[in-house]
Amino acid sequence: MEVDPPAKQSNQPSTVQQSEDKLPRNLWIEIISVLTIGYLIFSLIIPMFLKPERPLPRKIETPDIILIALVLLFNSGLLNRLEDFGISQDSGVTARFRQLKQEVNDQKRQIDELQAQQLQQLEEQQKNLEEMQAFMYNFLLGEKDYEKIRQLYQHAQAKTRYEFYVSGRVGDELRRLRDFGLVKTKSGYISDVVRASDAGNHAIDLTQYLDVTDLGRKFLATRETLESNL
Repeated sequence: MEVDPPAKQSNQPSTVQQSEDKLPRNLWIEIISVLTIGYLIFSLIIPMFLKPERPLPRKIETPDIILIALVLLFNSGLLNRLEDFGISQDSGVTARFRQLKQEVNDQKRQIDELQAQQLQQLEEQQKNLEEMQAFMYNFLLGEKDYEKIRQLYQHAQAKTRYEFYVSGRVGDELRRLRDFGLVKTKSGYISDVVRASDAGNHAIDLTQYLDVTDLGRKFLATRETLESNL
């Protein structure tokens, strides 16, 4: 006599059981909510019948507002998201919700990523603009200006003196290079450099007063590239 093999157990009963476990809880919340709302309506309207001289319902008081808030709270599902709850004299009632906290963190992360992308785009645009400026300065500046920047940069890298007579006219040339953003003063103004050289009467170490900027170094590199392609 053959015996049928036992039927395979499936996961469906557990799912049904979970649904049955959740149903009574939701049902009780609905029943309590309906009873609470019914009580509030009854308590607001009944004075109209008990006191005919006051045909209007009674005013909503603080306990009524608390009951309404509790009904809304239980039906909103916020209790399932509640992570922390506390009452103190200093801060009053404080509550922290898991999902809201996660949403705030996600929004903050998205904002940080967007800001990082914008900063990267700005840096790329700035780099492209500086490269374009470095290229255009090769047509705006003459050989003497190029030599000033090149000599200043090479002496600064080698940490050697760059003896230079800075007269008033040379000071104007240095101001133009500074305004182009190719060089910058270490401190003070171009007039201080002219004064240190006594208006060109004696030489000074120009590396002690001026530096070549990043744009100036790009200008030198672009100039070398153009000259090598000639």
